[in-house]
Amino acid sequence: MIYQCQSCNRTTFEINCPWCSGVGPATHSGWDSRSLPAQSSDIQQLTLTPLNPSFYPEFHYQSKGMLKDLFGKKKEQTQLNQLLESVLEKYSRFKDPYFTNFIYTSRFSRGNDLDKNYTEDNGVYSELTLFREVLVRQGFNELEQLPLLLDKLLLTTSFNALYFGFAKEVSRHIKSTFTESVKSWIDEAGTSFRADISLFLFYLWSNKIQFPSIEFNEAAETTPGVPLVSFDNVKKYLSVCENIYFDILVDRLTARLENFNPNKFVTMYLVDAMDGFQFENFLVEVFQTMGYDVKETKRSQDQGADLFVTRFGKKMVIQAKNYSGAVGNSAVQQVISAKTFYGCDEAIVVTNSYFTRSAKELAESALVRLIDRDELQKYLDDYNQKIIEDFQ
Repeated sequence: MIYQCQSCNRTTFEINCPWCSGVGPATHSGWDSRSLPAQSSDIQQLTLTPLNPSFYPEFHYQSKGMLKDLFGKKKEQTQLNQLLESVLEKYSRFKDPYFTNFIYTSRFSRGNDLDKNYTEDNGVYSELTLFREVLVRQGFNELEQLPLLLDKLLLTTSFNALYFGFAKEVSRHIKSTFTESVKSWIDEAGTSFRADISLFLFYLWSNKIQFPSIEFNEAAETTPGVPLVSFDNVKKYLSVCENIYFDILVDRLTARLENFNPNKFVTMYLVDAMDGFQFENFLVEVFQTMGYDVKETKRSQDQGADLFVTRFGKKMVIQAKNYSGAVGNSAVQQVISAKTFYGCDEAIVVTNSYFTRSAKELAESALVRLIDRDELQKYLDDYNQKIIEDFQ
């Protein structure tokens, strides 16, 4: 089975996240900050979300000592299996549209505090509490005894939605060899391969795509705790990907040097000279170049939204700010309101400048993504590279 770590968001075949436990590669080899090992020497086991909910450890018997295991394990395991079969049968029947639609139309997130979600406060009920009652009335009686199961099933649904979008994208990159497939994937996805290599391998296995250089442990399908691909092999495949990515960068630089067209090349100084409308129009081109579906809003009634972009099945609202000074809280507040008003999954503020400290703090608490001048430059680099490739 494949899992997603709720701390670093990486995917892994291990029951403990190797990235957070410090087993993964160090940042000087090109890894981002999410791969830094935990600082504490006593690393706690982190929560992982399985693509298949039957692999949650709560669904399996926990040892209670030799004697109790000897006399009670079989009975308790039978009860747990019956509970599991009942819940998963109902889950598969209601996953679409109930679970998926709840995720896309509510404020549910993996970082929610469960006690808060299930507590009535002065007559105000959370959406998760109401959703739990909806399911109970639809026959999920087990959720009255084990409300934590609802959160786990929602996490699994969210992970399934992520994988579905990923699989749809990566299917276009499957070639006759592993190296050709990875090269095609990385050429479009960029450095995301460092976080998504396990998803890529899982896609190959689940679709029965065989390459001589890839080895899978078929026992992992039915045995919790047995990795589909050992972490040593994951690191080996990552090394292959890293070499391919390096070659791609070299080829891109070569193309830029041979085909540079100053009339089409966009610099940050040209962006600075744009007015607000020109900046929005340019962002449409940038995101379309990156493979997003883009829709502009009516500027007279945008409710804090300038653009809507969609990819991997997720709808994101964007607030564009072409400023000469720092961008403050108001831009973040506007995009938060737009996210709620339009029912979007994510909210983003893009600027050619930088953000104030208070804007960063507000964005962090509200899960709003901020793209400042430095990150926008990376988007420009990708855009210019696409211009060069089209010119060729």
